[in-house]
This record gives sequence, C-alpha cells and structure tokens, in this order.
Amino acid sequence: MDYQFHQFGPPDNSSLSGEIKITTQPGTTCTCQLILIHALRCCLKLREQDCHCFEGMKRIVAFVLYGFLVLLLLILLMNSLFFCHSHCMTCLNLLKPGICKDGWMSFRESCYLLSTTVTTWIKAQSLCITQGGHLLVLNNVEELDYISSVVQIYSNYWIGLVERHQEGHWTWVDGTDFASTPTFWDEGQPDNWAFRENGEDCGQLHASDRRKRKRWNDADCSLQYQYICESRA
Repeated sequence: MDYQFHQFGPPDNSSLSGEIKITTQPGTTCTCQLILIHALRCCLKLREQDCHCFEGMKRIVAFVLYGFLVLLLLILLMNSLFFCHSHCMTCLNLLKPGICKDGWMSFRESCYLLSTTVTTWIKAQSLCITQGGHLLVLNNVEELDYISSVVQIYSNYWIGLVERHQEGHWTWVDGTDFASTPTFWDEGQPDNWAFRENGEDCGQLHASDRRKRKRWNDADCSLQYQYICESRA
C-alpha cells in the first residue's frame, strides 16, 4: 500500500486545501485506509475552519475599533460645540454685523458713532439725538475698554456726562443713575478749573499718548471736541 499526499498551491503551506491518494495492492483490505483518509480530511477542514474563524475575528475587531473611533470623534465634536457656545458668545456679541446703521460700530447691545468733526458739548448732544441716540454713556469697564480700543488716542471726545444743577453733581444724559456706574476720572479730575469763565461742567474722554484705557476729564462745555454718539442696537 502506497500513501501519497498532494498539496495544491504554493509549497509555503499558505493554502489549506489538499488531496490524499492511497493506492493499494489488488485484493488488500482498505478499512484502515478509509479511516486514515477520513481523519486527514477532517484535519484539513479543521485548519480551513480555524483560518476562516481568525479572519472573522479580525473583521469584528476592526469594526469595534472603527466604532470606538467614531464615538470618540463625536464626543470631541460635542465638546467643541459646547465650548464654542459657552465661551464664544462674548465674541459674537462684540460685533454683530447688520444691526447698526452704516458708519456705526456695534458692541453688545449698543451702537456707537465716532465723529470726525469737532463741536461744543451742547451741539454734540443735539446731533446725537437727531440720529436716534445720545452722547456716550459708560455703564461698565468692558464698554470703556471697547471704546478705548477704537478711538483715536490723541483726541478728546465729548461723552454724555454733565453737571447740570450744582457743582459736583454729575449726571448721565440718558437718566442712568451716576452712582450706579463705576467712575474713571483721570488723575486730579474733576478739578473745575477756575481759570475757565464758564467753569468745567461737561465730561470728556481724555487724550493720551498711547493706547490705553481712557480716563475722564471735566472741560468747558463751550470748547469744541470730537464726540461719541450711542444708540440701542
């Protein structure tokens, strides 16, 4: 009895299929031969099944990893959107295009117009009213810092601060309680300079030699300076 095993494919055992041939001498019993053949074929099938099982496991692992990656990206995206919503609303509120008239600038809920000409305080307030606003009223330090960042540093600007009835009693033109807002007087101000015939009863943003937070100064209302108008957005 001769046993011959023929393997199909390359000799590097990369293929798991094969064929078994057994030749016997005439008249020889082949029961053992059939058992051997069946055993060998079962081994080959088991090897093929193991290989298919391994390939399937690789696919499952790949799908799991891909799903995990997608989930991670979704979490990062949601965190980014939450961060933008929570921390960038201030940026969006600083400049809202289209809500102010041409030539006006937007900050939060107000619009601002910086004049390019000079005039007295009374005339400046009148011009602001005709455009639907009033001279600038500074409610907080954030608003002052914004204005300080856009004005010309070497210029004085009239704002909506005035002494109307008695010395030292300052009021805002829109009726805002002066005591409810922070004050930003320049050093030594207000001084109501006595050399001025009309006194110094109107407030202005002081000029400076560099870009910094503007400070207030009291000045003669009859002098001519640039001015800043404010209106609701």
